[in-house]
Amino acid sequence: MSLDDNRVDKRRRKFIKAAGITGAVGLAGCSGGGDGGDGGDGGDGGDGGDGGDGTATGTPSATPPDADTVISYWTLFGGGDGVVMSSIIDKFNEERPLGDGVGIRRQRVPWDQYYDRLFTSLTGGAAPDMAIMHGSLLRRFSDVLVNPVQYFDSGLEEYYLASHSDMVTVNGDPQAVPMDFHPAGIYYNKDIFEEAGLDPESPPSNWEEFKAAGDAIVSETDNHAWVPTPYQDGVGSYRAWSSWVKQAGGELFNDDYSEPLFDNEAGQEMTQTFYDMTGDWGWAEQTAEENWGNRVFQNGNLGMVTNGTWYVNVMRELDDFNWGFFKPYVAPGHEQNAAWADGHTIILPQSADRSDEKTRLAAEAARWITTQNPEWGSEAGHLPAAQEIHDSGALEEAAIYDKTLSKFLEMAEAEEYFFHPQFPSGDPNDEGVWSWLVDVWAHNAEPEEGLQSGIQNVNNAIGN
Repeated sequence: MSLDDNRVDKRRRKFIKAAGITGAVGLAGCSGGGDGGDGGDGGDGGDGGDGGDGTATGTPSATPPDADTVISYWTLFGGGDGVVMSSIIDKFNEERPLGDGVGIRRQRVPWDQYYDRLFTSLTGGAAPDMAIMHGSLLRRFSDVLVNPVQYFDSGLEEYYLASHSDMVTVNGDPQAVPMDFHPAGIYYNKDIFEEAGLDPESPPSNWEEFKAAGDAIVSETDNHAWVPTPYQDGVGSYRAWSSWVKQAGGELFNDDYSEPLFDNEAGQEMTQTFYDMTGDWGWAEQTAEENWGNRVFQNGNLGMVTNGTWYVNVMRELDDFNWGFFKPYVAPGHEQNAAWADGHTIILPQSADRSDEKTRLAAEAARWITTQNPEWGSEAGHLPAAQEIHDSGALEEAAIYDKTLSKFLEMAEAEEYFFHPQFPSGDPNDEGVWSWLVDVWAHNAEPEEGLQSGIQNVNNAIGN
């Protein structure tokens, strides 16, 4: 499906007006906290109230008139993401692609409540027909999910990029419909680069250039150099740190994620590097203050920050902010390209009360959401999973294509992503699992002490 220029411009104007200030707040990141993307509590088209089954909060979107079959759909998207998803479901209910009698009732649950309520519904028999779930959680809940591909005319590979299909496959079986990747990269302030005597159109592409850029920023300007996450959170810190460990040739976990392996040379070196950055190098303050990096970056006092796809909506809503983006392959001791990624998926929870026909319709609705809506990339900023969206040329028309989407796509095509750990039990997005990285950054823990704490945290999370 492709959009003509007028439709793209019209949708973008509507999106920006609706996102407003919410998109610029950008709090805590796609896989933990709130981010003004899928984690923020900001405007996503107006939600509040009960989801109709006693477990969700927020006002459901209006049930389409004359819909004999209403598919319930839980999401966690706020901010700019929420605006786009709201418009997608409105389009479904206007166009009725599965027939006049089929509609979707979208229910947005705030991020800080979403997974607790979803997990309760999955085990308590009151689950929605469809729901958003991060790919990193599919292994944990695979025994209560319906394989949606059994209702498709052909396999996942017919509709989705192979890299996205791999993300939703556990032990050889699809557990969800892939929606997107939201990998991490590095956003930077071009004006600070210029002030530091750096070429603002030629960002770092290796460790030597990255180190030189950071040193120049702190020596030639009054600004900070880089932070691993805007939010000073553990999960965000993990994205940058784990990417560097993998780039240096280190392993993070064994194949089934049942054992942490990052107490290795690469893990030790990257932990020490984090410590040095706020120590002898003076690249940033020794702080665990929530949202510190986000504040100083948006205020124009930070040169570079690692964050995910959703941050593009923060950047483009800031007036007169001259920003750029580059791939995060800048680890010391670089051996291979590797970048952290997670992805949104649509799951179909098992339900004894739902007919097979309604389950089929839910599977088809999930496929429509993920394959027929390029605005999930062009406006929400994520890398869509659908082959049809990539083939349509719609992403190339997006204002952010050259800055971010094209680079994320190159990374996917070269298979340079690795996924957030899919623990067999425990939650990889639990802030407590990765908070030791914040302690090291803030010098509240020595590097070796922090690393051993991280190993213990992971073992506790997965029941070792």
